[in-house]
Amino acid sequence: MNREEHKIPEHDLHAYVDGALDGPARAAVEAYLADNPAIADEVEGWKRQNETLRALYGHRAAEPVPPRLNVHRLERENRIATTRWSRMAAAAVLLLGVGIAAGWYGRDLLASAGPVQAALGDETLVDEAMQAHRVYSGEVVHPVEVWAGEKDHLRAWLSKRLARPLNVPDLRAGGFTLVGGRLLPAANGPAAQFMYEDNTGRRVTLYIIPAKEGRETSFRYASLDRLEAFFWTDEAISCALVGDLPRDKLQEIATQAYKQLG
Repeated sequence: MNREEHKIPEHDLHAYVDGALDGPARAAVEAYLADNPAIADEVEGWKRQNETLRALYGHRAAEPVPPRLNVHRLERENRIATTRWSRMAAAAVLLLGVGIAAGWYGRDLLASAGPVQAALGDETLVDEAMQAHRVYSGEVVHPVEVWAGEKDHLRAWLSKRLARPLNVPDLRAGGFTLVGGRLLPAANGPAAQFMYEDNTGRRVTLYIIPAKEGRETSFRYASLDRLEAFFWTDEAISCALVGDLPRDKLQEIATQAYKQLG
């Protein structure tokens, strides 16, 4: 029987070059190469490549694996990154879905807004702002995407994404310093969130979306599940300041933000 009919698979040829075949398997490969000179020449080329690599880098095999390439570290970092993106995706789904439910309980949310009738869409604005506050105000490691130390970058980035010139209000007069900010999905496009914190760890968030109708409104007030919000609209943006603070204190801070955003 012609040996050519029993062709040796390429992975067996590589195993032969690497010295991983013994006994009958090795003998079968050697017999096959003896009958196939062209393939034998190719296999010899592989051997020479291996010898060259060993000469150049063989000493590296005895060196310890660099910490940055440690398999356990890489696996841990990958797990952390996967968890972070999963949380961000979950938050995005949550925030995009709030518009569906806003009409159902928005009536109660805005019941305390005063005698001025709430405009269409205010329920969604306040609900999104409160949901975003709940998601991120309790975060310790990643409460914001861009920290206060990069305030200029934060302002330019969010202004570009909302297609509106934004200021980052300074609320230190009210006892709150900037933590940072982030970009969020809203029912009708992007939203910006600035986060502030006082010396006791209490946090307030300022939620901003583009205003499409060019209308202006005065302050309005909403309260739901211990959260308070003052919200308003000027010519370019709609805003909601959210926090678990007494109403008069939150209004004081909202007034400071309003003056600086105008």
